[in-house]
Amino acid sequence: MTPELRNSVVQARVAHYCDIMRTATFANAALIAIIELGPGGYSAPLTVLAVANAAYGILAGGAALDDINNLRQDMDEAVAKTAYGRGIKARNMPALKMTSAVLLGLVGLAELYAIFV
Repeated sequence: MTPELRNSVVQARVAHYCDIMRTATFANAALIAIIELGPGGYSAPLTVLAVANAAYGILAGGAALDDINNLRQDMDEAVAKTAYGRGIKARNMPALKMTSAVLLGLVGLAELYAIFV
């Protein structure tokens, strides 16, 4: 893989991750509005939507971060020795993936709690 191709793929996957998180955030905001402004009580469609949205954010976001991490590890020596390369290598991608998954999971659980209670 040429450095130019790798850089293009990295940029695309970072954009995908941002799009996934934006979609999950807006979907969560819409779900929260529906839960708060709706008639209240249990709703099977809202329950399924909350679970699906959390799963989408966790799984799709995790896959994008895994790809970014793999591409980061494939960085050539010339780029790895630059300040940019050292900065990229210093980022803790597994912690970002775990934090992202935990926060999306907590929001999903909070939505489920609001639906059931």
